[in-house]
Amino acid sequence: MKRFLPTKQHKLLASAALLISSLIVSQGAVAEELHIGVSNRSLLGLPILVAKEKGFFAQQGLDVSIDYFAGGVPATAALIGGSVQFIDAAFENNLKAVKKGQQIVSVANLQTDFAGAVIVRKESVKSLGRAPTVKDLQGLRVGTLARGGFADVSMRYIAADAGLDPEKDLTLIPVRGADRQLTAGEAGEIDAAFVMEPWNVIAVEGGDKWQYVLDLTNGQGPDVFQGLGYTTLQTTREYITENRETSEKVVNAIVASLRYIVAPENLDAVAEVANKEYGNPGVAVVKKSIQRQLHTFSPVLTESALNKTGHLLLESQSIKAPLPAWKEVVDTSFTPLWDSFKAN
Repeated sequence: MKRFLPTKQHKLLASAALLISSLIVSQGAVAEELHIGVSNRSLLGLPILVAKEKGFFAQQGLDVSIDYFAGGVPATAALIGGSVQFIDAAFENNLKAVKKGQQIVSVANLQTDFAGAVIVRKESVKSLGRAPTVKDLQGLRVGTLARGGFADVSMRYIAADAGLDPEKDLTLIPVRGADRQLTAGEAGEIDAAFVMEPWNVIAVEGGDKWQYVLDLTNGQGPDVFQGLGYTTLQTTREYITENRETSEKVVNAIVASLRYIVAPENLDAVAEVANKEYGNPGVAVVKKSIQRQLHTFSPVLTESALNKTGHLLLESQSIKAPLPAWKEVVDTSFTPLWDSFKAN
């Protein structure tokens, strides 16, 4: 039997056929583009960042862009307007939106406890001769974020809990972006700040001009900041109805991201990713901040989070009673996906 060896022409035809077939496959697997908003540039957005940088979104066939906002209020506006499909924002943001009649729900928890602190410029309290307390903030300018957002509401609650009138005894100054609060202090625009991780660690342990008033990550301050469902992944009911499969893919990617973050062997890799994203303050500083809050990362939301967050909002007069019902603010159909976090 005569054998025909491939000619140069045959090889070219075979290569062309392979190229065409690979193009067809790749075109059939084009990643779905999504925008996810993060309410401020801080470690609050770590689960979204890790899901993107470590390929968990890509594994689900998603091409995700991260959009940062100066607080939950503008992030929610973007969600409702459709420029982002999901947001990483404080759970209290979800409750306030529902009270306004907006059909926004949480589909996963991201962090259970608040991770951050109240810090003050040392020069503002140097005459005390002791560690400052919340009462020592009387008469000072305190930086928060967007008016009516989590930082603003929380600082008001903390001030009232210490016996101060947040309207009369403090001057609350909204700063456009968590990453700009320390800069505002350096510029003499604020004396103290309610900050999210890692900015408290960067300020206090990475420099010598700030000190702690309350280290909330470590459990100081009012109990309401522990287990309140600090940040959640939120979207609209309409989006879930029209894009159920995509919604499940996003939640699956987030659960994988959270599992990766809490694994001790991944701490260095997570810190390196975060350090690049948050202005290169130093891997060691970012690593310490992440270590401080590892216990807070979980996709599981519970009704106790609704009760604590509701208490925070009611006491600060951010909303009026009654609280929204659990089913109005959380889509529990995603519970099996949350449970996979605990099963692994």
